[in-house]
Amino acid sequence: MGGLARMLAMQAISNLIVLFVIVAIISGIFVFYSQKTLEGVVVEAVQNYERQISRNPHLTEEEKARMVKEFEIQLRYKLGLLGNPVEKVFHMMKSLLLLDLGNARNIYIGSSYAIKDQVLFALKNTAILFTTATIITTIVGLILGLYSARNPGGLLDRIISVTAVFSSSLPVWWVGMLMLLVFAFKYHIFPFQCKDVYISLYDLKKAYLSGSIGYFTYIVAKLRTWLYYMALPLITIVAVSIGSWAYIVRNIVITRMGEDFVMVARAKGLPERRVLFGHVLRAASPPLVTIVVLSLVNSFGGAIITETVFGWPGMGLLYWQAIVNSEPLLLGATTYVIVLMFVLAVIALNFLYALLDPRVRTGTTSTVTV
Repeated sequence: MGGLARMLAMQAISNLIVLFVIVAIISGIFVFYSQKTLEGVVVEAVQNYERQISRNPHLTEEEKARMVKEFEIQLRYKLGLLGNPVEKVFHMMKSLLLLDLGNARNIYIGSSYAIKDQVLFALKNTAILFTTATIITTIVGLILGLYSARNPGGLLDRIISVTAVFSSSLPVWWVGMLMLLVFAFKYHIFPFQCKDVYISLYDLKKAYLSGSIGYFTYIVAKLRTWLYYMALPLITIVAVSIGSWAYIVRNIVITRMGEDFVMVARAKGLPERRVLFGHVLRAASPPLVTIVVLSLVNSFGGAIITETVFGWPGMGLLYWQAIVNSEPLLLGATTYVIVLMFVLAVIALNFLYALLDPRVRTGTTSTVTV
């Protein structure tokens, strides 16, 4: 057990070092980008100032040159262009690690200009949507994959195989556009843009605080509002991903069913259901858990187009707004949070492996690394 603890600690330390290196790279990129952008601002401002004072007949050429130089130095100091670039990178790293990046130029998501508040607000919304989608996909896909593996080549197995090939070839954003076209624009069943969910929730809260509705009615209406705005992207994500997930479960389970411990369990006369759920599923759980956790974390950063199509106020939409509006600090903050979530997920998976796979506890198999 002591060796396992040391191994997990070393894995955690190595993953955190990777996070530190990635933060350093992100900081260096954005310091360089900011420096170049601000250099252009300085050049334009100095040229405008030089044109203004050139019209003053009372100034000599030496005085004009001195004033322009002083103006440029003051502007560079004001914009933070003076100083050691390495110190600026370390300052940016500290700001990224603490998400202390000041304010964005506009409020893109939420109700605050602060970059930290907007990122955390968007992260919460992305977690609500994709965690719900992942739970539904995992449960349904697990059941379908298990029963498909019990009878390879059967009707359910063939249906899942065809569905997996078909659904995995369809981009989520393209299916989302079709869903919007049919259920939002044509039949008006669901809203066009999901970002209006907080407007509805705000009106609902005002009605509750004014005494127009009771507490129970408020809770039910709040849940109904969330489901109404979340339904279309949720259905789209589940519909596209459930076939391939069920097929992955089916393949992993079929591989495990050919191992010796399954034959021994069957030879003991155990019911097939107990063999499947009690032995095979437990042996297949480490890779399945890995896929679920990493898919969930990857969706936080890979949902840019999906959330933009539906207007869901999450990390993907915020990332897109940061790109479109040239917000380097906001872009760096979203990138850092996505990387941080991935590293924390890998660290958590190492501990889950130790719980789920006895071979990890005995040191006969490796853990997950970044």
